Amino acid sequence: QTLRALFQYKPQNIDELMINAGDFIYVDPTQQSDVSEGWVIGTSHRTGCRGFLPENYTERANESDTWVKHREYVFVTASRFFTQTENEPNEKLNGEVRNPSTSRSVTNGLSLQNANLRRGVLVMRHGERVDQVFGKSWLQQCVTADGKYYRADLNFPSTLPKRKDGMKHFEYDPPLSCCGIFQSRLIGEALLDQEVTVSYVYSSPALRCIQTAQHVLQGLKLDQKIKIRVEPGLFEWTKWEASRAIPNFMTVTELAEVSYKIDTSYRGNFPLSSLSPSESYEEYQHSYYFSLFFLMCFLGVILIVGHGSSLASFTRPLIGLPARDSSDFAQAVRKIPSLGMCFCEELKEENKWHMVNPPVKTLTHGANAAFNWRNGIVED
Repeated sequence: QTLRALFQYKPQNIDELMINAGDFIYVDPTQQSDVSEGWVIGTSHRTGCRGFLPENYTERANESDTWVKHREYVFVTASRFFTQTENEPNEKLNGEVRNPSTSRSVTNGLSLQNANLRRGVLVMRHGERVDQVFGKSWLQQCVTADGKYYRADLNFPSTLPKRKDGMKHFEYDPPLSCCGIFQSRLIGEALLDQEVTVSYVYSSPALRCIQTAQHVLQGLKLDQKIKIRVEPGLFEWTKWEASRAIPNFMTVTELAEVSYKIDTSYRGNFPLSSLSPSESYEEYQHSYYFSLFFLMCFLGVILIVGHGSSLASFTRPLIGLPARDSSDFAQAVRKIPSLGMCFCEELKEENKWHMVNPPVKTLTHGANAAFNWRNGIVED
């Protein structure tokens, strides 16, 4: 069912959902059994974020009100990093008024076409993960009584990669959904259309990130040329892990054995053993600073596939901004959708970095709830 927010609600805890008056929130009745009285868990149609919210801040929405509601995400643009003087005219391009300074952005491809002269970093969140769609119990929905995987919905992956410690560990290291795979490949194809050439790819050890990197490379037609370097320091803030423990990630050897293009000779700069459950915010930021220091020794464009938290944690120190405080950080991360991107490029002459438009447009799509033909078609 769909609810409509009557009032704004600002989260008091990290697992709560920010809503504005008029927002539509999708609520799955089957996922409310463990929720405290007076609360519901839902997904915002506006932001795509999921969390708890007070039920008395909402009302049941009319079905027709939600038929044409789609999500749209806006990223930071280059114009925020350039100033326009009072007498400086705007230019019109395709009927739109634009600041001429933004012609220096990556969107027009100039910086990326000269990757050997100007370094760039494209930081990307992973694609849609399967538990984002089907909830924490997704694995129980697609395992038979004798322990075999089957595809309970077309958005479940057709198969799961083989791992030595069994399927149970996918619960806390979930794969991409089929839509997530499609999204990732689509982004890769769009990057190819913009003639983006990636020199190196680094990924969080989370399976969803490695799969995203693989399918982006396939879209770029670089999957036979570039191998993915798994960097544990790019994992998200462990305090947010539902299991309260570090997931059992697939090893690089296991990943390579099931045809992921992994650089098995690469040794991460931040060892996996250094990740600790419920690490402090300062420890988390330190791991990103540490990774940033080592990963910046490169030429050309580097692709980093991580989590929503990666976009702020990696780019802010690179462009000289301090880390956000932990509460602001959590709120900012909630707004980052699947495959959200940030791009930083080096101003070589000034020996500094700045953030500009990502080389491709955002990916916007609407929600598509499960459908049972019996309900409403055959039965009243």
